[in-house]
Order: sequence, then structure tokens, then C-alpha cells
Amino acid sequence: MLNYKIVNAKLKDVDILNSIKLVTMIDDLADESLSYEEKDKIKKSVSKNIELNSEKYKLIQIESKVAGAYLVLPYDDGYIIDEIYLFKEYRNQEIGSSIIKKIMNDYDNLYIWVYQNNKDALRLFKSLGFNTVVEGRTMILKYDKVYNTIKDKLESIKLGYRDKKDNKYTIYNQNFRDNFYLQSPKQLLESKIGCVFDQVELERELITKLDTDCRTYFISYPSDDADMAHAFLIYKDSKKYYWLENAWLKYKGIHIYNKKDELLNDVLKKYVASIPNGDYRKVRLYMFEKPRYGINYARYLNHCISNRSIKIK
Repeated sequence: MLNYKIVNAKLKDVDILNSIKLVTMIDDLADESLSYEEKDKIKKSVSKNIELNSEKYKLIQIESKVAGAYLVLPYDDGYIIDEIYLFKEYRNQEIGSSIIKKIMNDYDNLYIWVYQNNKDALRLFKSLGFNTVVEGRTMILKYDKVYNTIKDKLESIKLGYRDKKDNKYTIYNQNFRDNFYLQSPKQLLESKIGCVFDQVELERELITKLDTDCRTYFISYPSDDADMAHAFLIYKDSKKYYWLENAWLKYKGIHIYNKKDELLNDVLKKYVASIPNGDYRKVRLYMFEKPRYGINYARYLNHCISNRSIKIK
């Protein structure tokens, strides 16, 4: 990677900042599809934006030459990378990812925006730990320090279960309810294999150590064949709610919501949809406290459903 340095932009840099912002706005909006009036409107908007924020920009310099620029502004409950741009000759040399990592260390609750058709940028931001908050032609992604702090430990765990004789199973069989016992987080990190109930307790411990408010929930779905169940954890910051999922592979990762009810209803709908002929009216939801490690399935189930029942809207 080329050596670069970051310097504060000055009023004299307005022209180069204007050109950078115009390339970002017009090129990514598919230049050929825009009318003269639309382009003119964008140019005026860009000029006003630069006039207001020129001295908030940072210039990226390589050997005293301007290689690009970036801008971080207040947004929602944190900050957003409103612009990050490198001239073509300086791309694909890890400069952009290096700068984004630096910004990630400097700001809490960090967002970034990107056009949906910019697949390369989307791949880069997601590889750095950003997750989608707003879908659409212009997408908003958010970096969450809580999840990215514990992500590696969670990803080391395989889905399955372990019995008290230390036998490990990657396929759930009819003996699961007889053989299952709840591992402690320490045991799970040693065995590297656990079902959703084990994994939620590891998530609880890791997140609690980060002084982050979290809650755990248990979904029960009685059926004629068997009682199906799932557990999951949510946490929150100043404004957002996060569903953390590691065992349900289809939805592995974090999912971000503005309201807790929105989160809970989304999880329930996804869960019922995963059941053939699932009936939303049958599902039951409970918020449960930390169980005792080492208990069997029957005692774990009893612990969860004897906790607080949540009314489903």
C-alpha cells in the first residue's frame, strides 16, 4: 500500500472538492439517463454542499498530490461517511479500506451511504462489517462495534449439540431432547459446537461484558408432530434495536430496527414462514432470564416458558 497522509481541506480546495462530488453524484446516477435540468440541479446542490462543508473535508495526499478526499458528518444517532473518493490511479491498493478502518476507530455509531448498483463498494463495506439499515437505490449501511467485537468468537461455533459424554452431533436426531444439556459459554468455546440455546448464552455473556443492554427471547411453536422452539438475543444502543442471530444460518448476522416491536414481529414472521403450513396464531413468545448451565432440555424449556410471556401483535 502506498504511504498517504490526511490533511484538512481549505477554502482554496473548493474546486477539487466540487469535481470529486460531481463525479460521485452524476457518474453513479448513470450520466446518460439524466436530463440537462437534472444535471444542473445536482451541480447547484453539490456547489451548495461544498460551500457549507469544504473545511470539514479531509484530503488524502500521496507525495504531496491530492489522491482523493472524504467527509464525515453528524447523522441520526452518530455519524455518516458522506463522501470517500480516490482517483482511479490510487484505487485497489487498500488505501480506501485503510481510511475507512481509521474512521471506524474514531467514531461510534458510524453509517455510510452507497448506491445500490455500486457492487464493488457494497462488497468492500460489508467485508469491513457494515450492515444494511436502509434498502433502496441509495442504501444506508451501519457499522456496529458490539457485533464486530464478538463476531469472530461466534463464527468459530458450529451448529449442533454435545451430550454429557462429550459426544458431538451435527445433525439433530430423535434423541436430542434426551441427550441435550445446556453448555456454559466456557464449555461452548472449548467444544466449538452448540445448538441455538447454547449459542444464545454465549452471546449473552459476550455482550454483557461490553456493558450493552440485551434481552433474550424464546419462541415456542406447538405442533402435532413435536414442539418446535427457537431462542434469540436482541440488544440496543441509544436509538436502534439489533437482532443478533448465529444459529439460524439463513439470517446469520445482525439485523437493525428502529423499534423493538418491529424487530420482534419480524423474527416471528420469519420463524413461522420457515414452518410448513405455519400458523402465526400458534406461536408463543417469552422473554427469559439467564438459565442455569448444565440443565437438560425439559428443565430448559420449563425455565423459558415460566418467564415473562410477550403479547404478540
